[in-house]
Amino acid sequence: MWTSTRSTAEALDHADVLADLRVRYDLPPGLIRLDGDSGGPARTTTDRLRRFVMHRRGPHTGRPRGESDWRREARLAAIALAPLIGAAPKEITVGESTSINLFKALLAAARLRPGRSILAMGRDCFAADRFLAQSAADYIGGRLHLFDDISELAALPGDEVAVVVLSHTDLRTGAVRDSAAITSEIHRHGALALWDLSYSTGALNVDLRGWRADFAIGCGHRYLGGGAGAPAYSFVADRHNDAFPVCTRAGVQHPLADGFTGTASTLSVSELRTGLSILTGIPAEALAAKTAGLVQLFLDRLDDFCADTKIDIVRSTSPTGSQLVLRHQHAEHIADALFDRDVVVEHAEPDLLRLSFAPAWLRYVDVWEAAEQLHATLHEVS
Repeated sequence: MWTSTRSTAEALDHADVLADLRVRYDLPPGLIRLDGDSGGPARTTTDRLRRFVMHRRGPHTGRPRGESDWRREARLAAIALAPLIGAAPKEITVGESTSINLFKALLAAARLRPGRSILAMGRDCFAADRFLAQSAADYIGGRLHLFDDISELAALPGDEVAVVVLSHTDLRTGAVRDSAAITSEIHRHGALALWDLSYSTGALNVDLRGWRADFAIGCGHRYLGGGAGAPAYSFVADRHNDAFPVCTRAGVQHPLADGFTGTASTLSVSELRTGLSILTGIPAEALAAKTAGLVQLFLDRLDDFCADTKIDIVRSTSPTGSQLVLRHQHAEHIADALFDRDVVVEHAEPDLLRLSFAPAWLRYVDVWEAAEQLHATLHEVS
């Protein structure tokens, strides 16, 4: 018999200090998204974009400006993002994709560690990112080393590793890595630390300066409410910025200058900035606390029915973050069946389900209902 009731979830929603954020998102009615996406832009985006377009066509069009529209939007987005990742706005650049930002950050790291030819990367990082990392290794004439656990780095030649890339959230287990301790260990071997924050920012405590991180990347479409097509962001610790010249010897702008990013779509950056504006003034600790509460409620529900449904929770000794990973032999069928029941989860080949908990727009009742639908689905496929 399940120990948590719907009234328990309703009481948690009533006491939720972040409850008012939800109404500022354009959420599909009746759809529960556990894939980490908001499903659409903020409710204010349409009006703001209309004003933006009208301004572009207004009497000021053609007037010389000291800053292009997209750069202004990107700069303001960086200002809004900075408190969520423990960084200064000048250390953040908004634009392009996480994979492209990763590629450029790896080149930057190799430049800072000349003579070191190994780029080390956690195997749980996305496949697309691994391909870009391989391209970066080929570009510098080095090699990419994929690893499962940070302890494996000790077996590598300590003076050959230029940079170590890890996701703050382990995508295989949902566990949160001790970034400060790991970064310290990476630095002890003379290498640089590059963190992927795609599954963290907006849901967990992130403190890049406290960690002493060198580089970081992250997407804008998950917990930040940027919507589909939102640009990514990159971080370069201020202590490294002087290492990247604005121009090469040939007088061509270096690809790593100006925060190493290319031109972004003004409208997509504007939409991300709107999503970030919703989180303005919200402490990362408050977001992390709600995330933990949502995950714990779901875990409590799962513990009550896992035994008779042949589904496993992929657990770790580290604390669980914003994501749960479940294993079932019919994972793809379960994901499809949940979608038919208006619950969206991620299916990871071959037998994994990934559930992400966004504190800004998910309610405790949503989590309770998602567990209810999962329970019913599991009994259908068992």
